[in-house]
Amino acid sequence: MTRRLSWWLLCSLSAVVHLHAATEYIYGIGTDWKIYEVDVNKIANTVSTSAKLNLSGFVTGWGTHNNEYINGLAIDSATGDIYFNYSYNNNTSASAGTMSVVPYIYPNLGGSYGTPYALGAAVTSATLPATTVASGYLPRSTYYNGAYWLGVQNSDTLVQFPITGTTTKSYSAVNQFSNFDHSSTTVLGGGDFVIGSNDVIYGSTVLSSANTFFRQQLSNATNVSSGASWTNFNIDSSLPFASQGAIQVAGLGQSTNLYVITSTGKNVYYVNNPDSSSAPTFTQVGSSAVIPLTMTDLSIIMTSPLPVPEVPPFVVIPSMAAAGLVEGFRRLRRSEPPRPGDGCRRRDSVLWTPVGRRRLRGLGARSPRRRGLWQNAFQIASGM
Repeated sequence: MTRRLSWWLLCSLSAVVHLHAATEYIYGIGTDWKIYEVDVNKIANTVSTSAKLNLSGFVTGWGTHNNEYINGLAIDSATGDIYFNYSYNNNTSASAGTMSVVPYIYPNLGGSYGTPYALGAAVTSATLPATTVASGYLPRSTYYNGAYWLGVQNSDTLVQFPITGTTTKSYSAVNQFSNFDHSSTTVLGGGDFVIGSNDVIYGSTVLSSANTFFRQQLSNATNVSSGASWTNFNIDSSLPFASQGAIQVAGLGQSTNLYVITSTGKNVYYVNNPDSSSAPTFTQVGSSAVIPLTMTDLSIIMTSPLPVPEVPPFVVIPSMAAAGLVEGFRRLRRSEPPRPGDGCRRRDSVLWTPVGRRRLRGLGARSPRRRGLWQNAFQIASGM
């Protein structure tokens, strides 16, 4: 009895520690156009990154325009859909000519991702403010309340793309809200924003060569005629623009935490008291320069990792199919030893795929679960 009680207490304590030291998952776009997963555990003070899919291979016209840029990463926390945009112009100067932006979606199909596709036609500087496409035309972004929200580079104009559709999605309008900050500021430099469940925009920008943190109620931002002014704080003494570069904001979504990553310093910081009447403070998480490259934009937080593949879907060459299926069956039958952290769970044969674990039990000849064996083995063989 004592032995059983001790085991139960050990399992319970293990579950409590895991609950309070949970890793949070942030996604961003690097300057190599790949999606990156950033795993942050502020309790354990650890940060790790992994490179995922290169988005440039799915953008129509990539390599044929001037000043091309992929930016504006956002995630729908309810579906796991990933949004981004592709911008360019028709002039060698990033601040001249016709500027264009095409919003894209990388659809989560319920456990795996489909192929990224455009949400509609390009939107140009005939509609949006003509500023610059350097670092992206609409670099700041988030997904909130059924819409893809973005900020125009070097402008205080907020843009909303309402998203419609189920199987195939598209944007239904291009709504603009000029002077969303309702202040004398008209040029917002590098930075980012997210929108919390309290309808508050939390963001960063560069004003007079100084990093700045700001808040603005969404209802004020979208009230062009009479909205209240934003709240902003100069945070350059904590995170100097000269050494750390512009700040990308990540957080909220499936969490209440807010983080920033500095583009030059490549450091991760937890934001303390973002709703305070005074400037927030920042606590570094992980080691210095822990991010391998500059992130052009960051997402909200997910509490579980998304099944974003590291490479495009692999095409099976017919001559390799037989060997691949044999390997698939071999791995399906193989039991995996317990790993650290699995102490209270019994492990059975497991199918490992890019979309996670699939637990397989009772694969006897009469089991109905055997029906999917060929399909599962083929997934391993094909890299699906």
